[in-house]
Amino acid sequence: MSFLHIVVLTVHLLTVGVGVCLPLSVILLSRKAFKIQQQGHRAAIWEFCRGLLKQSIIALCFGTLLGFILAGVIWSTEYHQRCHLVMTKIKWAGIEWVFTFVVLIWAHRTWPKNVVSGKSIAGRCVLLLIASLNLLYHFPILFMVIDSIPAGTVQKLSESGDELSRTAFREIASRPELLSRWFHASMALFAVVMAYVAVACIRKANQYEDGADRDSAISICRWASRNVLLLLFGQIAFGIWTVIAMDRVRLGNLMGGRMPPTLLFGLSMILLFVQLQQWTGLTGERVHRLKLVQAVATFITMFVCMVAASVLS
Repeated sequence: MSFLHIVVLTVHLLTVGVGVCLPLSVILLSRKAFKIQQQGHRAAIWEFCRGLLKQSIIALCFGTLLGFILAGVIWSTEYHQRCHLVMTKIKWAGIEWVFTFVVLIWAHRTWPKNVVSGKSIAGRCVLLLIASLNLLYHFPILFMVIDSIPAGTVQKLSESGDELSRTAFREIASRPELLSRWFHASMALFAVVMAYVAVACIRKANQYEDGADRDSAISICRWASRNVLLLLFGQIAFGIWTVIAMDRVRLGNLMGGRMPPTLLFGLSMILLFVQLQQWTGLTGERVHRLKLVQAVATFITMFVCMVAASVLS
């Protein structure tokens, strides 16, 4: 069951990360497009943004489906009780998901075919920002709180038929252990998106021999690679905070108490430093497709190791 849990959770996080964070990359690329003077390059980036919005919608739907499958994998009587303690918040989370989905559909369908003025696109970017941050904040925090409710509180509230109060929810959500995990996870998902953008760009570049479409795709690929590199450095900082704030039992399991999570955690640390070297090499003038594929493969392997270490600890 742990193996299935790890596989479904990993694919769920990767797809949801693309679905939720891809609009953020669209916002950044829109800003980048306005800074470029060459009209052909601006138009190519603009059209690429529209394609990313469509991919975001598909990834969000697929990731949500995997989320329901994941719930079936980990479902138990205890988990059922825990979910009932925050049922109102789960319902509101569903409404927020619908809001985000509607915003993405609207943004994709109304995205201008040609580059327009900054004022006319600002409203779309603000809504995309709200929609992305809405899910990026509420869903991870919600499910981390569900897992972190003390067993005594679960039993007491289940017997009385009450839900977890707002004060108690915020108290649990504001713990350093959960906040550090949320920041760490958010940066990891954004790094996933930047790696996805880099791959999408190199695929687009290979469709052209030369011209603005190829040049703009290579430019975005280098830009995405630089962002992955910066986010990996951020992962180190927030990873240290996560380890410091971690529950002592889980920390002991990662640091030798249990061999599988310890080995996986150690392997992920080695792969992290390999990643720093790989993505640094991709920020240069020339982008090698094989090196990009190797960097992405290493990134996914590191991601799987991190998820598996977290589940098994």
